[in-house]
Amino acid sequence: MATLSEADVLAIWEAAAQRPPLSRALVLATAAGADPAGIADERIGCRDTYLLQLREECFGTAYDCVVDCPDCHAELEFRLSSDDVRAPQGGDGDGACKVDGVEVTFRAVTTRDLLAVAGSADPRRGLIDGCVNGPVALTDSLLQAISAAMAAHDPQAAVSIDLDCAVCGHHWAAPFDIAGYLWSELCAAAGRILRDVHGLASAYGWSESDVLAISPVRRRHYLEMAAS
Repeated sequence: MATLSEADVLAIWEAAAQRPPLSRALVLATAAGADPAGIADERIGCRDTYLLQLREECFGTAYDCVVDCPDCHAELEFRLSSDDVRAPQGGDGDGACKVDGVEVTFRAVTTRDLLAVAGSADPRRGLIDGCVNGPVALTDSLLQAISAAMAAHDPQAAVSIDLDCAVCGHHWAAPFDIAGYLWSELCAAAGRILRDVHGLASAYGWSESDVLAISPVRRRHYLEMAAS
């Protein structure tokens, strides 16, 4: 059940609107209660748990989704629940994997790590190189193994949804990006609220706080009468 007011939604949207995506995710996590001084150094799954909390406080626990089938390109609509997008808690401490006799330990990826490799020529290699413990020769097979182990070590950071196309029957795992999903919803909600404020302020001279004190249902009627 959504618990934040429209004024809260506008304030959160405004605070994040001018930020690039990675920094924006930190602002949104902070709005959900994360420590602003430490959230950049928390594992991605921890950050995204805050984003899920914020999303549900703003919009509730049902997630309406639209995707294109990668095989036949049909548009598919479906609804997820909060249980569908919440992964099991990740492991504590460092993770480990072993490939071709080489054992590697690593820490979970953080937003600060992602910021450090943004724009680099090979961000995946740079990211893994920054998270492994000790000097390691990162062969392609080792990179692949570490990447898979990192996803398993922090499952909330790499949520995917199993889907079947109702048109062609194709089965695939679609990634679910809570940061992008939440931001799209916040932008859409802020746009609707601001249009209501603009319309009613223009018609009746009301302030933003006056408009936000009126329920959306009553607002629709006022806007319809103002337009008639």
